[in-house]
Amino acid sequence: MIESKEIISELAPLIEECGFDLFGICEAVIPEEDQKNILSWVQEGKHGKMDWYPKNMDLRFHFRNLGFEPKSVLTLGTLYNDPEYDIFCKTMSFQFSRYTIGEDYHEVLRKLAKPLLSELRKKFPNHQFRQGVDSLPVPEKVLAREAGLGWQAKNTNLIHPDLGSYFFLTVILTDLPIVVANVAVKDRCGTCSACIDSCPTGALAPYQIDAGKCISHHTLEDRSSTIPNTFGWIAGCDICQDVCPWNDVKARKKGIQTRREEFKTRSIFKEDPNSILDLDERGFEKTFGDSAISRMNFSMFRRNVELVKDWSRKKKNI
Repeated sequence: MIESKEIISELAPLIEECGFDLFGICEAVIPEEDQKNILSWVQEGKHGKMDWYPKNMDLRFHFRNLGFEPKSVLTLGTLYNDPEYDIFCKTMSFQFSRYTIGEDYHEVLRKLAKPLLSELRKKFPNHQFRQGVDSLPVPEKVLAREAGLGWQAKNTNLIHPDLGSYFFLTVILTDLPIVVANVAVKDRCGTCSACIDSCPTGALAPYQIDAGKCISHHTLEDRSSTIPNTFGWIAGCDICQDVCPWNDVKARKKGIQTRREEFKTRSIFKEDPNSILDLDERGFEKTFGDSAISRMNFSMFRRNVELVKDWSRKKKNI
């Protein structure tokens, strides 16, 4: 058996060199309370149009059918907050979520973890290691919380007390048994309800989100021809994170920002953002084919753009 402090101490320099800002280890166990909460969330239909979510619950809760039985989970986080977003994107008449303005985080995080996975396989040749970046139906935020990367806040996002919530997560499942110390981060939301109060669609309740009401869900997950008002958002939504004191006061004051060029604001947002509204299918693929926005197809993109244009016209006439 290996102590988590021992392996973290040994791997920390490589993990940081790879480009990860947060890391921790937990047992490959989803607490019963979290399982119950997820099941209730699904039974109440709060997963919206994400029909894929209720599938593979054995894998989601018990890590089954992976080809090996995970014992431990290494959880890693990478900041994506780029200060240029506030300079350029916040002045636009429409909005893109911070995480969509750079390269596709799925590919970036896989690339960043390659040296770490190689070292783990070299160091522990008799054990299995498998990375997940939204590619495995496992509750990554729960695992990250258990690994001590932060607490799950009232807006359901994970918050680190020093780094805020603008970070991506990836997990590495392994059958390597690791003795894990209790590293829980105290919930510091307190009586604050800024995220709940600011959501224009009423998607949030304390520690719960109704995805079927969420702007991010509407823009990126719902493939219907018509969707509810997105209040100016074309891809994703950051409202509940932007108003969070742990981002506004703590993270930005300390200058916490991404180290990764891949997550920096792409040139179109700086040079000619309004041209985004007129992109044809070829232009859309060329501009956003390597970004997380590629999760939506072109018809969804045009649907979102037209909805935002209509919303902007109505605002001007009020």
